[in-house]
Amino acid sequence: MLAAMTKPKPQMVKAQARKTIHFVSLGCPKNRVDTEVMAGLAVAAGYQIVSDPSDATIIVVDTCGFIESAKQESIEVLLDMARFRAQGKCRTLVAAGCLAQRYAQDLAQEVPELDHLVGTSHPDHLTEILEGVAARLDVGPAGHFLPTASTPRFLEPGAATAYVKIGDGCSRLCSFCAIPAIRGTARSRQVSDVVEEVKLLVARGIVEVCLVAQDTAAFGRDRGGENELVRLVEQLDDVPGLRWARLLYLYPDSVPDALLDAMGQLRTLAPYLDIPIQHASDAMLRCMRRGHGAKSLRRLIEHIRNRAQGAFLRTSVLVGHPGESEDDFAQLLAFLEWAEFDHVGAFRYSAEEGTQAASAQPKVSARLSYARYRKVMALSRRLAKAKAAQLRGRQLEVLVEGSADDQGFVRVGRHIGQAPEIDGQTYLVSSNASPGDIVLAKIIEGRDHDLVAEPVVEGA
Repeated sequence: MLAAMTKPKPQMVKAQARKTIHFVSLGCPKNRVDTEVMAGLAVAAGYQIVSDPSDATIIVVDTCGFIESAKQESIEVLLDMARFRAQGKCRTLVAAGCLAQRYAQDLAQEVPELDHLVGTSHPDHLTEILEGVAARLDVGPAGHFLPTASTPRFLEPGAATAYVKIGDGCSRLCSFCAIPAIRGTARSRQVSDVVEEVKLLVARGIVEVCLVAQDTAAFGRDRGGENELVRLVEQLDDVPGLRWARLLYLYPDSVPDALLDAMGQLRTLAPYLDIPIQHASDAMLRCMRRGHGAKSLRRLIEHIRNRAQGAFLRTSVLVGHPGESEDDFAQLLAFLEWAEFDHVGAFRYSAEEGTQAASAQPKVSARLSYARYRKVMALSRRLAKAKAAQLRGRQLEVLVEGSADDQGFVRVGRHIGQAPEIDGQTYLVSSNASPGDIVLAKIIEGRDHDLVAEPVVEGA
């Protein structure tokens, strides 16, 4: 399962006799934004979001189709929700998202309980389903949906963090990835529209935004723009009430100096870079069609460490790709040791039909790819433990997200170098802070990916 896979909890409300709807969101944060848009449309149409699917008259599953484990989870959830369609109050079962986009005909045949399938191009067509005027299959060519600042969107009450989808689709041709075939080529929003959405989110209580796209660094290129990502974060810095702006998913050949410099100059831009390298062997990088080699990756990491000192770095890697030898894997481990990333995630290769790697040889056995995955994650824990030791005594801002105990003596949240749901948590002791508060705290203990801190100002 992908480390970044999310299942946001819908709003807890009592079910009413009619117009109740339940959402399940699977996959990446971009899918989560699509789910929040669908939920916003449902609320605007007079529906109440319920946490228990047995209370819902409509159930929507926003599926993921990125790798085999994600597809399996999506199918299992659909079949689980189909029980409520057959036996409960549910009268309409909807499959949306990537799996619905890619396998619409198969799903329609194998899950007859599905009333509607909506592709990635138009989750906003949920309105037609709610009005009872939609066809069963609403799936066209590969594409994606980009919200605007005026698009309705449901956020959990009290949320302090929101993902902002600044672009979607991908124009790269990595050997293992089916995303271009599912979501189409890259397209991005206008800077002004993103800024307007962030202003509206802040007015709703959001203090942190995470900017996401399939390739965030490519923001604006589809319109012929240059350095538009830098222009965007500069304008977000002027949004009153916004505390943190975080960048996720930067391709390794597209990290401009202006962006690195902005991390030390802008008030809101978090010193955090998520750069999925996928591998570090020249042979595997060629097989994966990544467009660069191991030396350029090493130069990039060195340059970031020198130019944006103190920045937190996250990466993700792919193991078990066809052709990966023991030497290739050893080079990957050695690179991760050398680079000393603050956070490392990994996933196992999954043969996706239509991709170049699907027919590539030689295959790596499932047992071997799993063993390599475990080795990477063991290294990830060891690196995290070493990083935690280095952070001891350092003062960092911590975003409080809730209480970690029934008595309320310990708060839980994330420091500025931890992204939501993937980088561990920070436990804040002896704090009276409320969810959404950002507290300056001193790190006093490290527990692998999680940290313990105390407020610098007593009682904060």
